[in-house]
Amino acid sequence: GWEWSGNTGLGGDRNVLFREEGLGVISRSCRALVRPEQSAEPCSQNVKELFKRLAPFLPDVMLIPHVGGRYADLNQHDARLEPVVEVHSAWGTFEWMLADAFERGYRIGIVANSDGHKGRPGASYPGASTFGSYGGLTGILADQLDRDSLWQAYRQRRVYGTTGARIHLDVTCNGHPMGSVITRTTGQEPRLQVRVHGTAPIERVEVRNAMKVLTTRRPYQRTDLANRVKILWQGSEVRGRGRQTNWDGSLRITGNQITSLQTINFLNPEKQCLQEGTRRVRWESTTTGGAAGLILSLAKGRRGQLVIETTQKRSKLSLAKLGIRGRTYQTGGLDKQISVYPLPPAGGEKDLGFETSIRPSALKQGDNPIYICVVQEDGQMAWSSPIYWVR
Repeated sequence: GWEWSGNTGLGGDRNVLFREEGLGVISRSCRALVRPEQSAEPCSQNVKELFKRLAPFLPDVMLIPHVGGRYADLNQHDARLEPVVEVHSAWGTFEWMLADAFERGYRIGIVANSDGHKGRPGASYPGASTFGSYGGLTGILADQLDRDSLWQAYRQRRVYGTTGARIHLDVTCNGHPMGSVITRTTGQEPRLQVRVHGTAPIERVEVRNAMKVLTTRRPYQRTDLANRVKILWQGSEVRGRGRQTNWDGSLRITGNQITSLQTINFLNPEKQCLQEGTRRVRWESTTTGGAAGLILSLAKGRRGQLVIETTQKRSKLSLAKLGIRGRTYQTGGLDKQISVYPLPPAGGEKDLGFETSIRPSALKQGDNPIYICVVQEDGQMAWSSPIYWVR
């Protein structure tokens, strides 16, 4: 395979994969960096030309639109060639790609990849350049571990994406696996079966219809909340280059003391978090669509006042008033926000299983992409590919 790197206005970045070695053609997005005599490959000036050039190789070719230096424009899409969309890579986390696809009525699966430039698939750290996240992984539901089975799983959307953790997802709807299209029959309602095996304590599992959260499941109750508080900042400035958001800042607490500190996604050794005594923490942090933050353990439960100051926003809140959903402060840009919420004691459940029925009132006419989003305490996430319930 190879990458087609047209500018966003021409279609944006696409990975091109072939089922077999030696199959298909290579097509450049331009020849700006080579002389004509240096390259014999044909040139596709825009993604529609690329679609046309690759269509003869179906079903043995696929494209994956993604966000890199030139994010993919999903106004330009060929469902035959593009069965999946990338939600996360070393460039960041981009749920707006899912929103773009669902708003246009596309039936897509969800994957995540590294897209790093260091040749370390499965261990792609962001370093100190424009990358802001740890590279992602794609889970594949296949009968056998061979090329044909993996290819078929991609084509049928039997895949899911994670932010790099090896989270196991098993999601079915009325017995149908991820990627399925279910046409409703009289009297039938969707019932989702979910099993998550995490790599760290599970914070929550959201059941979604497109981008709307239908229900949230947690492996703990309100009465389990203890002396731990999570502070998370996330988002980006824009979709394209220059998306980096600076979150340098500090927090201080009054009426309580910090007994321990756990950091979340401080992956750049040059940008770290430092505890100063028992009441203050300061940090340097940048996000590119993903999230970073910290978890505080406190000496006196959830007592006292917390003041958070970043380059994006200043917030002050009473810890005693934090409910299980916490508080969220929007800061503009593209999904930029600061969230503060309580957690149960450390060492929580890494496994969560449940079944839930989806009310008819939560379904619209036509396609309903039903899927889950998993969030772990350590900041790692996972998304199942939707099961499309057609009403």
